[in-house]
Amino acid sequence: METNVMIRPTTSPTPEELAIRQVFDKLAEAWNAGDANAFASHLTTDCDYVTFAGQHIKGRQENEKIHRELFSSWAMKGSTMHTGSKPPRVTFLSPTIALVHSTGTVQLRFQKEPPLDRLSIQTTVLIKANDQWKIRAFHNCRIQKPGLFQRILMAFKSN
Repeated sequence: METNVMIRPTTSPTPEELAIRQVFDKLAEAWNAGDANAFASHLTTDCDYVTFAGQHIKGRQENEKIHRELFSSWAMKGSTMHTGSKPPRVTFLSPTIALVHSTGTVQLRFQKEPPLDRLSIQTTVLIKANDQWKIRAFHNCRIQKPGLFQRILMAFKSN
């Protein structure tokens, strides 16, 4: 099967890649300001957003509501979003659809440093409409080493 996926080296990002990275920068700014409206403004109206805990949030309005509650909660109020050490990896599936892999963590207000042992990896699909990139699908998952059971299964895998 032949695909038309366009992968470019990350050393010299194109203007479109820079525009997509800016979406992630704006998301972090909105998170850090506790601004659910600004956060949700970077999502499509019909977005699918899966949290690291597996909660599936459907649509921009629901996302804004949940993030407003999150940003004002005792645990997350005053938290800040930090990106991973590498820039997001952008793969264009078409001129108006991009697949992005990124990493990051959230630092709670009482933590002195971002918890690098709690990194998450995100898979994000962005679409370009009306000359703007918006997030259509987002999935966040905690990066963790395989547990004991998984290591045992992997030790006995067949070749």
